[in-house]
Amino acid sequence: MRYIKASLLLSLSLLALGLAGCQSSGQKSTASFKDSSSQSSSYSAKEPDAAVTASSSSSQKEEAQTYHPKAAQTKSAHYIKSGNLKKTGQYTFDKVGTQLTLAKVSHPQTIVKSGNLTYKVTTVRIIKNTAKTAAAKRMAAQALNLAQIKSPYYTLQVKFTIYNRGKQTVTTDGIQAIRLSGNRQLNAANQLSDASAGKAIPAKGQLATFATGLVSEKTKPTFKTVTIKFAGAFADKKQVVKPTSWLKLSL
Repeated sequence: MRYIKASLLLSLSLLALGLAGCQSSGQKSTASFKDSSSQSSSYSAKEPDAAVTASSSSSQKEEAQTYHPKAAQTKSAHYIKSGNLKKTGQYTFDKVGTQLTLAKVSHPQTIVKSGNLTYKVTTVRIIKNTAKTAAAKRMAAQALNLAQIKSPYYTLQVKFTIYNRGKQTVTTDGIQAIRLSGNRQLNAANQLSDASAGKAIPAKGQLATFATGLVSEKTKPTFKTVTIKFAGAFADKKQVVKPTSWLKLSL
């Protein structure tokens, strides 16, 4: 059962940041956003539309706050200062120097059920992340446990809500896996950061959350669908909800 540490926050431009194995060189990486062997590599994002950053030290956090886009970079009608990207082509900048551009977006509103839990996927996004500074590259690589990262890199974000129809509080184990094209797959051990894993959902309550993973470097992903499978849920250390079936989502 996966319990993500409280310090592990989701973004990756997650938009973010967020969110399958990787294409090209990224496909060979076994890096994980959830690195239990090191406290220095945690996937951090204060909000879904922020870029991936590492939160290993106060100096890194301070560095992440220093970037301000030039006036020429903000004149386009596609620039969204708030970071709330809704239409393809819209872009924003994070505080470490990453330009986030919404490449694809869909709102499937697709539902899958297991036991007393209902999972509703509300938004699926592909984000193009372009590092404008050395700090942006360095911090993204640290967050992804990569020696270096090629810019631009693309991330997948899935936003979803879990509804608990039961009479007891359960702890969700989040997403079991997200399949992209071919044999590429995102999971907790392979570049998926899941904000829902380890979260408690009260009886008759709900949890709105998201997950993000790295899907490619340099090359724009071409897949048009992904499939997602949610893991089980627990109460009193016992599994009370089984994993869901695979759910197909269109982009």
